Order: sequence, then structure tokens, then C-alpha cells
Amino acid sequence: MKPTAQIISWILQLTIITLLAPAAYAKLTAHPDAVALFTTLEMEPAGRYIIGFLEAATCALLLNPNSAVHGAILSLGIMIGALIAHLSKIGFDNMFYFSLILIITSSAIIYLRRKQIKSIARMLN
Repeated sequence: MKPTAQIISWILQLTIITLLAPAAYAKLTAHPDAVALFTTLEMEPAGRYIIGFLEAATCALLLNPNSAVHGAILSLGIMIGALIAHLSKIGFDNMFYFSLILIITSSAIIYLRRKQIKSIARMLN
């Protein structure tokens, strides 16, 4: 990976961590907004805990250069699910745009680190 691409990837990884870590914390500590959201989605409390744990795992994976692409893939999956939830049950709000930003950011990391996963490298090269 070229040094410029590596720096860009790290900036994007830290961006995702900065946005997801507080969201994971809110879900795992039963913040009233998170409880209300997952009640609306009819996924309270199990869904809130599962998503919170996955978001925390994403942050941990993104901190390790060897697993950053896996964290980006996990982030992409979580955010596609969030986007579907917004389009189907929640509606458009600031969190909808938050999901879009994280989808774009995760996709960029996957592209920059595509050589770390051979199956992705074969598809994109």
C-alpha cells in the first residue's frame, strides 16, 4: 500500500471510529434514545445489544492495520442495515445521512485496502 493511500485509509478509519464508538456506547449502556430507536424497530433489547457489540467490534478491527479491511466490511454491513431501517421504518433524519457517510467511508477503506483480501483483490483488479 502506498504511503498516501495508507494515510487516507487511517484518516477514514479514525473517522468511522469517531462516529461509531459513541453510538456503540449509547446502545450498550441503554441510552434512552437508543432504547427508543430499537423499540420503534421492534428489536429491543436484543437487537440493540447485538448492533452495539458489532459496532464496538468494528472499532476494534479498524484500529489494527491487519484487520482494518474486515472492520470496514463489517461497518458497511451495519450501515446498509441502518439505511434499510431508515428507509422502511424510521424515516429520514440526521442519522440517515450519518449512515450514508459511513457507507461511503467504509467503501473507500475497502477499496484502498483491497489487496488485504485476496477474493476482493481478484474482483477489483
